[in-house]
Amino acid sequence: MKFIIRADASLQIGSGHIMRCLSLAKVLREQGHSIRFISRKHTGHLGDFVAQQGFECILLPEISPNTTFVPPQNALTHAAWLGTSQAQDVAECLPYLIDFSPDYLICDHYALDAEWERAAVAATHAKLLVIDDLHDRRHVADILLDQNLGHSAANYIDLIEQKCHVLAGTRYALLRDEFAQWRERSLIWRTQISGCPQHILINLGGVDKDNHTLTILKTLEKHQIQDQVTVVMGKTAPHIAAVQAFADIAPFSCQVLVHTQNIAEWMAKADWAIGAAGSTSWERCCLGLPTILLVIADNQRKIAQQLQAVGVAYALESNEIASQTFSDMLAHIRQPENLLAMSQRASTLCDGLGAKRVANYLIQQDFSGCIRPAQLADSRLLYTWRNHADIRRFMLHTDEIAWETHEKWYVAQETNPDYILLIYQENDIPLGSLNFTRVQNNLWEWGFYAAPNAPRGTGTKMGRLALAYAFSELAADEVSGHVLPHNVASLRLHEKLGFVRQPENGGSLVHFRLRADTFLW
Repeated sequence: MKFIIRADASLQIGSGHIMRCLSLAKVLREQGHSIRFISRKHTGHLGDFVAQQGFECILLPEISPNTTFVPPQNALTHAAWLGTSQAQDVAECLPYLIDFSPDYLICDHYALDAEWERAAVAATHAKLLVIDDLHDRRHVADILLDQNLGHSAANYIDLIEQKCHVLAGTRYALLRDEFAQWRERSLIWRTQISGCPQHILINLGGVDKDNHTLTILKTLEKHQIQDQVTVVMGKTAPHIAAVQAFADIAPFSCQVLVHTQNIAEWMAKADWAIGAAGSTSWERCCLGLPTILLVIADNQRKIAQQLQAVGVAYALESNEIASQTFSDMLAHIRQPENLLAMSQRASTLCDGLGAKRVANYLIQQDFSGCIRPAQLADSRLLYTWRNHADIRRFMLHTDEIAWETHEKWYVAQETNPDYILLIYQENDIPLGSLNFTRVQNNLWEWGFYAAPNAPRGTGTKMGRLALAYAFSELAADEVSGHVLPHNVASLRLHEKLGFVRQPENGGSLVHFRLRADTFLW
């Protein structure tokens, strides 16, 4: 397959959009696919870096310094980041889109919405993956990816079409392979932290245009720390020289790394970090690295607050660096017992396999179908399906169910928070039923059946979608299934989907389990 990725980097935008797209691009390339980037030649662009990673990167014309783009009054919040209008941007992209004829467009840009997407899709007839986490504009995507903590399909309910598949939550965070590779060692090391001195990692993204890094270093100096400090900066950061000059005379051990290629190793070896509350937050969570999160952009504030709420980080506004708030955070995070607790909580949020899950989803997904919540109007259809002889013979209770019994049960489930009933459909035609029952906390049991007239292969398609739903929307840690021994098709499907068959316990059912971290979809 062929993919085109439209994303930008600049001193204003930062490097996060390009970096997370590169993570996905590398996985797709490993699977044998072709990838091309389109990026605008902003000041601080990363076109050369993308090319160094082995990808073709087309640079759209630089916006003239004498030209000031003033977005219209009703424009998108981040419209100025594009430097031009969406119509002009897509017009400049079209020759490259048509020439490459991609199977997929991947768009990761806060200044683009359905206007750009519709024109690009019309010209290429490609599938569209949109990467977003603001849920502040409309999209015409086939797949929408939001890798932020606590976000779900519900955030986009009025912004996307019903056919759009939503991949939400940190299990889909786009991290490079190195983070998964360093994860185990990092988590082991964190159980051995004790006393002082400690190793502090400071990384405020690839740019840090306001030089908060230097402010932090000077504040640490006032606290008379005796720790080892490692500062990581991007090659386009405008204040490298000033930070290096301070490091040379700092009263504590301080080294500055520019454009390092082994950031995961440095994170793994650090005791704690001070970092920007952007996409690198998920890299630190993967490695269990406790962090003081500095909010240096409005769109980072919610991430910082959410991570503070779940006890894996502290949220600090940029104007609080020299405040008592920062001093209190330093005193607390330096305690070994606090570091361990924060690390253990952080490591549960992200396992570093998100890029593989997204890549697998893109390649394996059949977009003819989708799942949706069951509605009251579906009750009669599900009643008919359930009582069909071909379905009843694989049920624990094979007798036909009376309509009154079914109706009473169905109405009761509508308000049951521990029972989720879904419909699988293709072209608006229902073809299957799926359900999840909460066993305890984040452990769910599932059940499903295809409609009697469903075409061959329906079970696999709806099963994959349902499990992706369970592990993202329900935040399930594990899904279990129970199958009658004579239901050969269901036994094979569970194994195909990655379930692990459990030891026989002498009962009348075959038991399966599937953990969230092993479902790479």
